[in-house]
Parts: sequence; C-alpha cells; structure tokens
Amino acid sequence: MEKCFDEKKIAKLTGTAVQDDETFKAEGGFVHERDQFYFEMKQGDYVFMVGFKELLICLRLLEKMDEIPEIGEKWWQQMATLYGNDIYMLKYDEAK
Repeated sequence: MEKCFDEKKIAKLTGTAVQDDETFKAEGGFVHERDQFYFEMKQGDYVFMVGFKELLICLRLLEKMDEIPEIGEKWWQQMATLYGNDIYMLKYDEAK
C-alpha cells in the first residue's frame, strides 16, 4: 500500500542557510563537527533548522535503502572525519 502524505505535514526549505560560527568566533577556529551549516525549514507557520550533519545521515540512509547510487566508502570516511563517526551509527532494517 502506498503511503499518502498530508501536504501540511511536509517541511519545505525556505532558501536560508546559516553557519553556526559563534564558537568559531570565540575560539578562533572552525570545527566542522561543531560549526556546521543549518538549513531553515518551514512547516506551516513553524520554522526550524536542520543541520548539514542530519542531511548527511539522511543521505546515508537513502544509500543503504538502495534509493540512490552508492556514494563510496572513501567519501563517507571523509565526512565522518569532518562531522563525526555517528554518521556510521545508522541502522537500516531491510525487513521493514
């Protein structure tokens, strides 16, 4: 059975991206795990931010689901070095 989504429940990009650089300014150095980009999303009147790291985790999930071509382990290792090993913590249960 195909899932139907309520259009009102789907968040959309607003076109705004900001970098969390307050720590960068205070400590004088950019650290990807900490000073990442955040993308503004809007669902109805509710506006919220989604971090680039969360988008990477979503991308990894799509790869594991075979919904996109395989990206390659070397690239994922580079991303994990920059944004943290929790990118690898994703567990995809194919039985669902």
